Amino acid sequence: MFSHCLKTIQGSGLKRDKSGGHGGAWRHRIHSCLQCLWPFSRKEADLTQGSQGQGHTDKAKEDSAPKDQKEPCGESRISADVVEKLVNHLVPSLQAGDTFFVPAFLCTYRRFATTQQVLDLLFKRYDNFHPYCEEDEQVKKTICIFLDTWMDKNPDDFCHSSCLSILRKMKTYLIVNMPYSDLIVRVHMLLTYLEEQGVSESEAKDEIDSGRCLRPCV
Repeated sequence: MFSHCLKTIQGSGLKRDKSGGHGGAWRHRIHSCLQCLWPFSRKEADLTQGSQGQGHTDKAKEDSAPKDQKEPCGESRISADVVEKLVNHLVPSLQAGDTFFVPAFLCTYRRFATTQQVLDLLFKRYDNFHPYCEEDEQVKKTICIFLDTWMDKNPDDFCHSSCLSILRKMKTYLIVNMPYSDLIVRVHMLLTYLEEQGVSESEAKDEIDSGRCLRPCV
């Protein structure tokens, strides 16, 4: 069922939202794809919780790598075109009142993309807004809602020193497009905290290294 779903969505050849009559069929395929991915992700979480007493060494090695640098799981094999369409559907799904799509996407997206890739696609999709346009203002609000939800649901995607470039990109995008949003404050505070934490860790390391250099030879 899982592989069949992905083959179907990859081979659909449907265009973007402007394709007219294909919109409903494409939305159905998107949901079918995420419904296939969802149980696998939940199953992984259950297995992880059930095996907390085992494999601590392997987990420590895995966690030591910057999280956003980890490659997405190759099992899903979703094409770049499909990933782009999934990201493009995030804002419309929220505006349509869809309560399934965004949680399912946030739970499963690391199977086929990184945090950086998703943000790049999202900001590329909404890289230009018209001034004094009510429709664009609604889109901006929805983007902020999505990013806020993402930071709430998956805090580990943003709360590590390896996430500095991600937060800087978010801050720049928000300053340019939504300079008065509350989300800027949240991103700025988190970015400042991680930068200060990085400086403190660097200073502590320098002190340790300096102490080693000053230690008398025996």
